[in-house]
Amino acid sequence: MLRIEEADGIRCIGLDRAAKRNAISVELTLALEDALLQARHDASVHTLVFHGVGDHFSAGMDLKDFFDSSTRPPDVMRRARVATEHWRTRLLWELPQTMICAVRGYCLGGAMPFLAASQVVFASPDARFGLPEINFGFVPGAQIVKAAGRMIAPRGLAYAALTGRLFDVERARRWGLVTEVTDDPLARALELARTMSAQRGRSFPLPTQTMY
Repeated sequence: MLRIEEADGIRCIGLDRAAKRNAISVELTLALEDALLQARHDASVHTLVFHGVGDHFSAGMDLKDFFDSSTRPPDVMRRARVATEHWRTRLLWELPQTMICAVRGYCLGGAMPFLAASQVVFASPDARFGLPEINFGFVPGAQIVKAAGRMIAPRGLAYAALTGRLFDVERARRWGLVTEVTDDPLARALELARTMSAQRGRSFPLPTQTMY
């Protein structure tokens, strides 16, 4: 569910559910909570790079997996929902490391907190963003809207949430979701992480963000 690789204080956390466009399932949300808890207490790691394995960053929360719980015990579903709120509303914002996102393909809905909590976001020309929940009979969750609202101006946020339409990387860059458009966002993220690693003794750390 997660592909975690580490070298020289840089930890890459890859959402590894490519067959489902890295939609965040019950198992994946539990794995994310565990991975972020471990990172929070690991002083040997100074940079976290989030990415998606395969062609997409993440299609967001797996709504079918979370709302069709007939095959899962109720206690498992409760645990997964608590874990989801924990990592996206607290853990991401409490991490002491610098965070970078490398985005390809879809970055939708429940994946927005990763972008909002990161200091830098690299995205490929084919990246597509959005809050598509309304197309499935839902409205975006409060924490998802709050995360998106930290990056997008109110009218852009309203348009994305009310229409459910995806928007391209250039609009995402204009709206503040993306730092830089690049053909290989993961390679660019690792390049920046290594540069920052070499500068660590000569620069001040980035301020820790707080989610309100």
